Amino acid sequence: MPKKTVLITGATSGIGLETARALARQGWRVLLHGRTLERAEAAVAEIGTGTLVPLAADLGEQSAVRELAVTVRRDHPLLDVLINNAGVWNSTRELTAEGIERTFAVNHLAYFLLTGLLQSHLQPGARVLCVASDSHKQVKGMHFEDLSLQGRYHGLRSYAQSKLANVLFCYEYERRCTNNTVICAIQPGLVQTDIGLKGNTWLHRLAWQVRRRMSGHKTAAQGAATSIFLATVADTPPSGLYWDDCRPKQSYSSSYSDSEATRLWEESERLTGFTFTC
Repeated sequence: MPKKTVLITGATSGIGLETARALARQGWRVLLHGRTLERAEAAVAEIGTGTLVPLAADLGEQSAVRELAVTVRRDHPLLDVLINNAGVWNSTRELTAEGIERTFAVNHLAYFLLTGLLQSHLQPGARVLCVASDSHKQVKGMHFEDLSLQGRYHGLRSYAQSKLANVLFCYEYERRCTNNTVICAIQPGLVQTDIGLKGNTWLHRLAWQVRRRMSGHKTAAQGAATSIFLATVADTPPSGLYWDDCRPKQSYSSSYSDSEATRLWEESERLTGFTFTC
C-alpha cells in the first residue's frame, strides 16, 4: 500500500510533535513544519524513525505561507490529511509585516490561507483538521471593528478570538465547499505544552502554570489523540463538526452565527488577498 501523506503545521513541539510521532510510527509520510528549518530538523531527529520531511515557514508572514504551499505542491504527493495545528499566545500585541496582529495571523489567517492554497493538492476525501480550543467561549463574537485589537489588546482576548475564528472557519468551509473534503475543528483540552510560556510576561507564564495545576491537564500525547484519531479512523468522520476526546460535541453559542462566519470569511479573503474556489 502507498504511504499516506500528512502535513502538520507547528509540529516541532507539543501536540504537533506527538501527532507527527504517532503517524510516522504508523507508516505515514509526515511533512513536519516548524517556524525554522533548524527546529523542524531537530524534531525529525527526535522522532528518529519513519518517513519525515522537515519544512519551515513563519506562518505569521503570508509570503512564507505561500512559499510553503508552493513547496508542498511542487515536491510532495497529494495530501491525505492537512493538520492546521500551529498556534501562539502572546502577552504583548505584535504586528506582522502585513500589519495584522500576530496571534490572529498565525492562529487563523494561516489556517485559512494554507488550506485554500492546498485545496487542489488534497486527495479526494482528504481530511482538514484545525486545532481550535474551548477558549473560544471567552469571546461573544469577533471584534470586526478592530480585529487587531489595537484599542483593547489582551493575550487571552486575542487567543480566544483566534480560536473562535478557527471554529467559524470550519463551519463556513463546510457550508461553502462541497468538494468531498472533510473538515473538523478540534478541542485538544488543557495540555501541558509550552504555549503561553514562550516569550510572555512572567505574570502570564505563572497564570498559565497555575491554571493547569488547578484544572488538571493532559500530556501532549493525550492532547494529540483526537487529531490522530480523525487522521486515521477508517470510517470517514462527519464533516463540519467540533471534536473533543475523539467524538463530536457542541461548540459554544458564539460559533453558530452564520452571519459572523460569513463576515469572517470575507474579511479573511480581504486580509490575505486569496479567494477560495469552492
